[in-house]
Amino acid sequence: MRKNNLLGLALALALSACSKGGNDVIAKAGQVRITTQDLMAEIENSPDTIKTYLSTMEGKKQFLDIILREKILMNAAERSGVIRKKEVQQSLKSYRDRMKEQEGEYRKGLILREYLRELKDTDLKVDEAEIRKYFDEHHDDFSNPVRVTASHILTPTQEEAEKVLARLKKNEDFARLAREVSKDPSADRGGVILNEVGEPARIAKGDYLDLPEFEKALFDLKTGRISGVVKTKIGYHVIKKTGEMKLPAQTYDQAAPQIHRVLERKKFDEWVEKSKKEQKVWVDEKALSALPVTRGEAPAAEEAQAQ
Repeated sequence: MRKNNLLGLALALALSACSKGGNDVIAKAGQVRITTQDLMAEIENSPDTIKTYLSTMEGKKQFLDIILREKILMNAAERSGVIRKKEVQQSLKSYRDRMKEQEGEYRKGLILREYLRELKDTDLKVDEAEIRKYFDEHHDDFSNPVRVTASHILTPTQEEAEKVLARLKKNEDFARLAREVSKDPSADRGGVILNEVGEPARIAKGDYLDLPEFEKALFDLKTGRISGVVKTKIGYHVIKKTGEMKLPAQTYDQAAPQIHRVLERKKFDEWVEKSKKEQKVWVDEKALSALPVTRGEAPAAEEAQAQ
């Protein structure tokens, strides 16, 4: 009993010293030393639900014993040579490769976020005068705002787009034809244009500033009608306007955030094109076209929605 009391007193004094900046060895396991700081760090990282128990002498002793058991097991494992096993080395290498890849992705994301933040304050900066000018020049779009939904079929040549039109005029199903011939990612869902959360996009004027021909053709269509062949920088489109919703008129203050996003995106697209020239971007279209990519099957829910 006296021995236990002395051990408890020593442990309490050691932990008290830790709180005052001390770092004495509180326990040993072979060559491994556990200091008061080591123990306190483990206690601090433990769940709040057991902190009350760890504040007692018995709790501290039991917690230290758990740490010692782990150290004893680790010492024995290290001495056993298990680390030299082929499967262990392969697992370690696989882990290091994953960590390296994750670090690379984190580094890329961090750099991009920081640089985009700088760009938004420089090349992509949109001031109030620009927003006001856009609002005044597109006043009808805000006094009578509409949102539309659409599907489209994208082909690489005008000849293929003309063939699509001819088949549609024979009353072939638009969604089925899109899945068969469209080169756009929307092909697997019957050409339906979706938003970021996977719902049919409610498209506003200005959403396709980078494809002005596409946007003009879409908004010129009546609901349910199909366009002719529309040429843009990414290919030849056949567009179907599937719906239109009229919204309440917007004031300048209500429209300003949307206009800011539109102008910022326009400046970003211009910045990208300028940077392509500066960095002498080149693409081997023949090699790109020859890449063998197997088309995935559309999920049943998307197919039903596209019908």
